[in-house]
Amino acid sequence: MQRALWDPVDPRELGSLNVALQYKVNGEVYRFSSVETMRRFVLHVPLWCGVLRDPVTGRRFVPGARSPQVEWKAGPYYFESDSTRAQFEAAPERYEVKRLM
Repeated sequence: MQRALWDPVDPRELGSLNVALQYKVNGEVYRFSSVETMRRFVLHVPLWCGVLRDPVTGRRFVPGARSPQVEWKAGPYYFESDSTRAQFEAAPERYEVKRLM
């Protein structure tokens, strides 16, 4: 069985397994083919990340430029609403998604 992880900014390219070319959003790991595509992703995460899971409710949603956001440890977390963001901020360890990179 073979599994390919494509660069979310340039899907013609494979994402790297190099830790320096990986970035977490809501605990999910995104892999990039180059420093340039990773830089573009980090500057406009909602544009490139696709569907995310709210860490508090577990519901899937597509974040927008105005989606509530919090920086936590390894990267940003986006939320469906201000109320779920507030719940996360009150107890981030409870809702933190832990994935190995």
